[in-house]
Amino acid sequence: MSLNKLSKDFFLRDARHVAKELLGKILVRKLGRKILMSKIVETEAYFDENDPGSRARQTGDLRKTMLMSAGTILVYGVHNNWLVNFVTNKEGKAEAVLLRALEPLNFNSNCSGPGLLTKAIQINKNFHKKSIFNQRDLWIRNNEKEDKFEIFSTNRIGLRKDLPKKLRFYIKNNKFVSKK
Repeated sequence: MSLNKLSKDFFLRDARHVAKELLGKILVRKLGRKILMSKIVETEAYFDENDPGSRARQTGDLRKTMLMSAGTILVYGVHNNWLVNFVTNKEGKAEAVLLRALEPLNFNSNCSGPGLLTKAIQINKNFHKKSIFNQRDLWIRNNEKEDKFEIFSTNRIGLRKDLPKKLRFYIKNNKFVSKK
């Protein structure tokens, strides 16, 4: 298996672009001797304190983590579920991409939602504030098959107030997307 990991340059861009371009990439999770591979099929982009849905609006650890260097893993709990994000753009600029859904490629599990996917591939708070580039048991790589797909965008899910831009991206007609 080729590692073909994404570079820091990939994440050193605007969260909106990274969120769109993560679609179709492969998230790899090593659990003991098992290597679970899944295709990223749904994401959401989040920005600074002016974004009503962003964790950067709050003071404390989550805001500080969003200001860290590109590729930093941001894990936080919502409704007894862990959610995993990746910090984007340059250090000091609060931006991150939430993984909303994965398509399991070599295992069977429900990954059609941000809390479901972290349970399925066992991502927890232990990954928080670590760099995706230094992990031996979690990384993202290019998809060697280079699937052709159409990207659909909508407003983000579960927010009472949102930005006017459509910042949720998913692979159109993919059955693993969380909400159609």
